[in-house]
Amino acid sequence: MANIKGGDNRFYNNILVGASESSVKAGEPASKGPPPDTGFGLWVYDHREFPLQTGGNVYYRGARPYSKEAHHLVQSGFDPKVRIVTEGDNVYLDLRLDQAVNKSRTTLVTTGLLGKAKIPGLPYENPDGSSLVIDTDYFGKRRNEVNPTAGPFENPGTGLLTMKVR
Repeated sequence: MANIKGGDNRFYNNILVGASESSVKAGEPASKGPPPDTGFGLWVYDHREFPLQTGGNVYYRGARPYSKEAHHLVQSGFDPKVRIVTEGDNVYLDLRLDQAVNKSRTTLVTTGLLGKAKIPGLPYENPDGSSLVIDTDYFGKRRNEVNPTAGPFENPGTGLLTMKVR
């Protein structure tokens, strides 16, 4: 049995979007702001017992990075205009992307990158015990093995995108 107080999570190659540009004040350190249980981005984990493992994340519209995240890209003033649209049985994701998703320093997510979870001391792996390699995107498209695109879609392009997700 263990008392788990939070942290020891992994966040790699994600796109995180805040509620508005005003959710970040210029020059404000990541540890300042709303209580740690609210906010946008990974900074809400800054004071958890165990550190996060992070990298390659892109932060839009006021979302803020984890204070110890080394390879991230903040685009506070850009609004990706995320919207979910349901038409009958179909669900679409509307998303506007800029070049930041192509400029972020990412790495392929694997068992080796993720390491072992703190409490059980076990690696992240497939259900059959084989090593995990996230080498395809949401649609099954092959990921770039050297610098995969941040977010769930490999090289989706830029501008306003509409993708059928269900």
